[in-house]
Amino acid sequence: MQGILPPPEGVIPDFSGGRSALQQQILVSYSALTAASARNPSFDDLFLICSWLGCIAWLGVCIFAFRFGFGHHGWNVTLDKMMGYQQMLVGICIIYAWTPALTKFSLLFLYYRIGTQAWMRIAIYALALLTFGYTLSITIVVVGPCNPQINTAGKCLKDLNLFMAIINILTDFFIILLPLPMLHCLQLRLKQKVLLSLVFTLGSGVIIASIVRIIYVYNYISNPDFTFYQASACIFSVVELNVGVICASMATLKPFLVRHMSCMLSLSGSSEKSKSKSGVLSWLRLSRGQNKSYALGSLDNHEAKPSQNKDDSSIQVSTQFFVTSTEHPLKDSDSTERIIVPDISKDV
Repeated sequence: MQGILPPPEGVIPDFSGGRSALQQQILVSYSALTAASARNPSFDDLFLICSWLGCIAWLGVCIFAFRFGFGHHGWNVTLDKMMGYQQMLVGICIIYAWTPALTKFSLLFLYYRIGTQAWMRIAIYALALLTFGYTLSITIVVVGPCNPQINTAGKCLKDLNLFMAIINILTDFFIILLPLPMLHCLQLRLKQKVLLSLVFTLGSGVIIASIVRIIYVYNYISNPDFTFYQASACIFSVVELNVGVICASMATLKPFLVRHMSCMLSLSGSSEKSKSKSGVLSWLRLSRGQNKSYALGSLDNHEAKPSQNKDDSSIQVSTQFFVTSTEHPLKDSDSTERIIVPDISKDV
């Protein structure tokens, strides 16, 4: 057997093409976990699920392409495997084009639901049309003039791959910046701002992975050992696609965080808010099963205090309030003194 490229000096070609089943095991576990946690999906959830399925399809196609020389050096790839690899490139390019596009549609639908400003709606429509337009154009070009079975030179497909990387970086950048003006106007507490900052930091990871991927794309544009360098670029493609799905899924992680990490989502001012309400609601609470009594002090502007428990030998003083209502009908404009008329007596 002979590879499509001569091996370097001292290198023995290996046509066994060994693979690992670890990816499939992780994939099945991830599929079961996501299917079990999905409930009542909305439109943005449906697009996100489709994008997640695209990640599965992308990983599955890449694993299947290993048998055709994908990820191997050219001197380890036979001519027959090379022909099968060129057929796989069409599916790889189409899946890579539509998977991040579906993630972008999911985020744009989410922004559309929470953003009501006119400028934001216009920006959402513009980004959605731009994403759909270039994704459809890439699909047509891959199937038509850049089809590796027709155009065997490969330069067209390499240039198209570089274009996809650049346009994905630009659209990701604008989508990450889109909700920032809206979030700036919200009254958020410190912990909520920290969590949102983490979400957007994770979103910038998509751009970082895309930039690193461009470096590998440049490497295999002029390198004859393209089967190896394309697989290296696909490593960052997997990171890019999956990080995009994770970023779009952060909005649905609140129930999980509330249950398992509630300390992160607790509001810093909740204790102050509860204290302000306690002065209004404390006299409405009944002390059931407790040896405490409260004096109703809402009419004479003094605070109700619980009586201290004493031993049986001490003298306890209690004040009783009997509240009766007036017999004549009341109007909405009547004062509080007319609504509640206290009849007070003291027992020592």
